[in-house]
Amino acid sequence: MKYCMNCGVLIDESKNRICPLCDTIILKDEEINQLSFEEVKGEPKKIKEKMKKKEKHNKMGITSFVLLFSSITAIITLIIIDISIGFNIDWSIIPIISIILFILTVSLPFMKLNKSIYWYITFDTIVLCIYFLLLNLLINKEISWSYYVTLSILLLWVYLSSIFLNKIKGFIIKLSVDLFATAIFVLFVTLGLGHHSGFSRLALPINGLVFILAVISYLFIKTYIYNWYVIVATLSINTSILCLGVDILIQSYLYQQITLKWSYIVLMVLIPFTLFLMYFNNRYKIHQYLMKKFHI
Repeated sequence: MKYCMNCGVLIDESKNRICPLCDTIILKDEEINQLSFEEVKGEPKKIKEKMKKKEKHNKMGITSFVLLFSSITAIITLIIIDISIGFNIDWSIIPIISIILFILTVSLPFMKLNKSIYWYITFDTIVLCIYFLLLNLLINKEISWSYYVTLSILLLWVYLSSIFLNKIKGFIIKLSVDLFATAIFVLFVTLGLGHHSGFSRLALPINGLVFILAVISYLFIKTYIYNWYVIVATLSINTSILCLGVDILIQSYLYQQITLKWSYIVLMVLIPFTLFLMYFNNRYKIHQYLMKKFHI
């Protein structure tokens, strides 16, 4: 029999694991020996949380070993069936590497590795890239569709890295990293498709233009962080350039000629707005210059 550390009621620890009055966990003698004097004396809530976490980790550890044992059993079964049918390992390779992928991406996180979420994201990215490349080699004897799948997975990893990686600080820097990664992604896709594809003639130039304008916008915003007139004017003029460039690239790709179809409407609105902001930001200097020039 033991007394509850929280309310003091006498409880039979062999029948009751939790106090029926205050829901405090009743510790065994070996569990009490693992705790400090302060925890046993004055912090029953923390003890309860600690015991719950310990039980949760134990359940996750058991789950990981069950999944691992089941996966290894499935691999051995596939190998035996394949050898018994054709006396060699042939068709079973694809399901075997799929089961190995399951072990590394699903069973592994249940184990007690004490790793961060970003570590698992990076590890799963590497495993998935290797899996799809091997799968493509086994099916087609060459790397074809897996090239684009691998590039997409790596691009997604960069996006997630900009979110989870604490070393990359600032929204503008993260956005610039994502745009640069997207530009590299489009470049490699273009190299895979050929120089005459739509990616090389349309997607790659547009992506490069977006990246350059994003870098220019970042530099201006960082330099004139306290001057909203300059920031808005920079964004306005960069938007005008982007619309103009996209319009020219699309018309050149579709009709093989440099013409403007819709971007001039955007320019008619944004250019006067940009000039007004630049004037309003430098109105005192402009007034002084006019007074000296025309002796007003």
